[in-house]
Amino acid sequence: MKKNQLKSAVVNVVELTTARVEFIDNAIGYEIQVIEMDNLYNKDRASLTKLLVENIALAMTTEPTYVEWNYIHELFRSGICKATGMEYSSFDKNIWDNITKRLESDFELVKPKSPNVKSAQKSEQLAKIESMSIDELKKAGKLVEIAKRQEKALKASEKLAKDDAKNFVKDFKTSMENLAKNEYDFAMYINSNINMIREQFLDSQS
Repeated sequence: MKKNQLKSAVVNVVELTTARVEFIDNAIGYEIQVIEMDNLYNKDRASLTKLLVENIALAMTTEPTYVEWNYIHELFRSGICKATGMEYSSFDKNIWDNITKRLESDFELVKPKSPNVKSAQKSEQLAKIESMSIDELKKAGKLVEIAKRQEKALKASEKLAKDDAKNFVKDFKTSMENLAKNEYDFAMYINSNINMIREQFLDSQS
Protein backbone atom coordinates (compact mmCIF):
# COMPACT_ATOMS: atom_id res chain seq x y z
CA MET A 1 0.00 0.00 0.00
CA LYS A 2 1.22 3.47 -0.88
CA LYS A 3 2.40 5.52 2.08
CA ASN A 4 2.51 9.25 2.64
CA GLN A 5 5.53 10.55 4.50
CA LEU A 6 4.64 13.55 6.63
CA LYS A 7 6.63 15.85 8.89
CA SER A 8 5.64 17.76 12.00
CA ALA A 9 7.13 19.56 14.98
CA VAL A 10 6.26 16.62 17.21
CA VAL A 11 8.50 14.02 15.62
CA ASN A 12 11.08 14.04 12.87
CA VAL A 13 9.45 11.60 10.47
CA VAL A 14 6.33 9.43 10.70
CA GLU A 15 4.95 7.28 7.92
CA LEU A 16 1.17 6.88 7.65
CA THR A 17 -0.70 5.00 4.97
CA THR A 18 -2.86 7.00 2.59
CA ALA A 19 -5.95 5.58 4.27
CA ARG A 20 -4.86 6.76 7.72
CA VAL A 21 -4.19 10.25 6.39
CA GLU A 22 -7.66 10.28 4.81
CA PHE A 23 -9.23 9.28 8.14
CA ILE A 24 -7.57 12.31 9.77
CA ASP A 25 -8.81 14.58 6.98
CA ASN A 26 -12.33 13.18 7.43
CA ALA A 27 -12.19 13.82 11.17
CA ILE A 28 -11.03 17.39 10.62
CA GLY A 29 -13.96 17.99 8.28
CA TYR A 30 -16.47 16.51 10.74
CA GLU A 31 -15.06 18.55 13.64
CA ILE A 32 -15.26 21.80 11.67
CA GLN A 33 -18.92 21.06 10.94
CA VAL A 34 -19.54 20.39 14.63
CA ILE A 35 -17.87 23.67 15.61
CA GLU A 36 -20.00 25.60 13.12
CA MET A 37 -23.18 24.13 14.58
CA ASP A 38 -25.12 25.46 17.52
CA ASN A 39 -23.46 24.32 20.75
CA LEU A 40 -26.77 22.88 21.92
CA TYR A 41 -27.11 19.12 21.64
CA ASN A 42 -28.82 17.79 18.50
CA LYS A 43 -28.82 14.50 16.61
CA ASP A 44 -26.75 15.79 13.67
CA ARG A 45 -24.07 17.14 15.98
CA ALA A 46 -23.95 13.87 17.94
CA SER A 47 -23.76 11.87 14.71
CA LEU A 48 -20.90 13.97 13.36
CA THR A 49 -19.04 13.70 16.68
CA LYS A 50 -19.41 9.94 16.54
CA LEU A 51 -18.07 9.87 12.98
CA LEU A 52 -15.06 12.05 13.76
CA VAL A 53 -14.12 9.89 16.77
CA GLU A 54 -14.47 6.75 14.62
CA ASN A 55 -12.16 8.25 11.99
CA ILE A 56 -9.57 9.24 14.60
CA ALA A 57 -9.74 5.65 15.92
CA LEU A 58 -9.23 4.27 12.40
CA ALA A 59 -6.26 6.58 11.90
CA MET A 60 -4.78 5.41 15.21
CA THR A 61 -5.33 1.70 14.40
CA THR A 62 -5.74 -0.80 17.24
CA GLU A 63 -2.18 -0.44 18.55
CA PRO A 64 -0.75 3.00 17.85
CA THR A 65 2.76 3.80 18.98
CA TYR A 66 3.50 6.73 21.27
CA VAL A 67 4.99 8.62 18.32
CA GLU A 68 2.01 7.90 16.05
CA TRP A 69 -0.46 9.01 18.72
CA ASN A 70 1.33 12.35 19.18
CA TYR A 71 1.68 12.84 15.45
CA ILE A 72 -2.00 12.20 14.70
CA HIS A 73 -2.93 14.52 17.57
CA GLU A 74 -0.71 17.21 16.05
CA LEU A 75 -2.10 16.77 12.52
CA PHE A 76 -5.69 16.91 13.74
CA ARG A 77 -5.02 19.90 16.01
CA SER A 78 -3.15 21.80 13.30
CA GLY A 79 -5.97 21.23 10.81
CA ILE A 80 -8.66 22.45 13.20
CA CYS A 81 -6.74 25.44 14.56
CA LYS A 82 -5.68 26.57 11.08
CA ALA A 83 -9.27 26.39 9.81
CA THR A 84 -10.88 28.06 12.83
CA GLY A 85 -8.20 30.25 14.36
CA MET A 86 -8.57 28.37 17.64
CA GLU A 87 -5.66 28.39 20.10
CA TYR A 88 -3.84 25.09 20.62
CA SER A 89 -4.48 25.21 24.36
CA SER A 90 -8.21 25.72 23.77
CA PHE A 91 -8.27 22.83 21.30
CA ASP A 92 -6.57 20.47 23.73
CA LYS A 93 -8.86 21.41 26.60
CA ASN A 94 -12.22 21.62 24.81
CA ILE A 95 -11.88 19.15 21.94
CA TRP A 96 -8.99 16.72 22.26
CA ASP A 97 -9.70 15.81 25.89
CA ASN A 98 -13.24 14.79 24.92
CA ILE A 99 -12.00 12.83 21.92
CA THR A 100 -9.46 10.87 23.99
CA LYS A 101 -12.20 10.00 26.49
CA ARG A 102 -14.37 8.70 23.65
CA LEU A 103 -11.43 6.77 22.16
CA GLU A 104 -10.99 5.01 25.48
CA SER A 105 -14.66 4.35 26.19
CA ASP A 106 -15.70 3.41 22.64
CA PHE A 107 -12.55 1.76 21.29
CA GLU A 108 -10.37 1.00 24.34
CA LEU A 109 -7.66 3.22 22.87
CA VAL A 110 -5.41 5.04 25.33
CA LYS A 111 -2.25 7.01 24.74
CA PRO A 112 0.79 4.71 24.91
CA LYS A 113 3.43 5.42 27.50
CA SER A 114 6.44 7.43 26.43
CA PRO A 115 9.29 5.10 25.48
CA ASN A 116 12.56 5.51 27.33
CA VAL A 117 14.86 6.09 24.35
CA LYS A 118 18.08 5.86 26.35
CA SER A 119 16.97 2.63 28.01
CA ALA A 120 15.97 1.11 24.66
CA GLN A 121 19.30 2.08 23.10
CA LYS A 122 21.20 0.62 26.07
CA SER A 123 19.24 -2.66 25.85
CA GLU A 124 19.93 -2.87 22.13
CA GLN A 125 23.63 -2.25 22.71
CA LEU A 126 23.82 -4.89 25.45
CA ALA A 127 22.05 -7.43 23.24
CA LYS A 128 24.55 -6.74 20.45
CA ILE A 129 27.51 -7.20 22.82
CA GLU A 130 26.08 -10.43 24.26
CA SER A 131 25.79 -11.88 20.75
CA MET A 132 29.48 -11.27 20.03
CA SER A 133 32.03 -14.05 20.27
CA ILE A 134 35.25 -13.73 22.30
CA ASP A 135 37.23 -13.14 19.10
CA GLU A 136 34.81 -10.40 18.05
CA LEU A 137 35.09 -8.81 21.48
CA LYS A 138 38.88 -8.87 21.22
CA LYS A 139 38.77 -7.19 17.80
CA ALA A 140 36.39 -4.57 19.18
CA GLY A 141 38.72 -3.96 22.12
CA LYS A 142 36.02 -4.81 24.67
CA LEU A 143 38.40 -6.25 27.27
CA VAL A 144 36.08 -5.44 30.17
CA GLU A 145 33.31 -7.53 28.62
CA ILE A 146 35.74 -10.43 28.11
CA ALA A 147 36.77 -10.22 31.78
CA LYS A 148 33.12 -10.22 32.83
CA ARG A 149 32.42 -13.32 30.78
CA GLN A 150 35.46 -15.11 32.19
CA GLU A 151 34.43 -14.23 35.74
CA LYS A 152 30.88 -15.39 35.03
CA ALA A 153 32.16 -18.67 33.57
CA LEU A 154 34.43 -19.21 36.60
CA LYS A 155 31.57 -18.63 39.04
CA ALA A 156 29.35 -20.99 37.05
CA SER A 157 32.07 -23.65 37.13
CA GLU A 158 32.57 -23.22 40.90
CA LYS A 159 28.84 -23.47 41.51
CA LEU A 160 28.64 -26.62 39.38
CA ALA A 161 31.50 -28.18 41.35
CA LYS A 162 29.78 -27.35 44.66
CA ASP A 163 26.51 -28.76 43.43
CA ASP A 164 28.24 -31.95 42.26
CA ALA A 165 29.96 -32.33 45.64
CA LYS A 166 26.69 -31.80 47.49
CA ASN A 167 24.91 -34.36 45.31
CA PHE A 168 27.76 -36.86 45.77
CA VAL A 169 27.59 -36.56 49.57
CA LYS A 170 23.85 -37.13 49.44
CA ASP A 171 24.19 -40.17 47.13
CA PHE A 172 27.14 -41.58 49.09
CA LYS A 173 25.24 -41.29 52.35
CA THR A 174 22.29 -43.13 50.85
CA SER A 175 24.60 -45.84 49.45
CA MET A 176 26.30 -46.39 52.79
CA GLU A 177 22.96 -46.57 54.61
CA ASN A 178 21.75 -49.19 52.15
CA LEU A 179 25.03 -51.07 52.46
CA ALA A 180 24.73 -51.11 56.26
CA LYS A 181 21.17 -52.44 56.02
CA ASN A 182 21.77 -55.06 53.32
CA GLU A 183 25.44 -56.02 53.81
CA TYR A 184 26.15 -55.31 57.44
CA ASP A 185 29.37 -57.32 57.73
CA PHE A 186 30.89 -55.71 54.64
CA ALA A 187 29.90 -52.27 55.86
CA MET A 188 31.55 -53.01 59.22
CA TYR A 189 34.71 -54.14 57.44
CA ILE A 190 34.89 -50.88 55.44
CA ASN A 191 34.27 -48.80 58.55
CA SER A 192 36.92 -50.67 60.56
CA ASN A 193 39.53 -50.53 57.81
CA ILE A 194 38.84 -47.08 56.40
CA ASN A 195 42.41 -45.86 57.00
CA MET A 196 43.92 -48.89 55.27
CA ILE A 197 41.59 -48.47 52.31
CA ARG A 198 42.58 -44.76 52.08
CA GLU A 199 46.31 -45.67 52.10
CA GLN A 200 45.78 -48.26 49.36
CA PHE A 201 43.95 -45.68 47.27
CA LEU A 202 46.69 -43.08 47.74
CA ASP A 203 49.37 -45.64 46.81
CA SER A 204 47.49 -46.43 43.62
CA GLN A 205 47.48 -42.74 42.67
CA SER A 206 51.24 -42.28 43.07
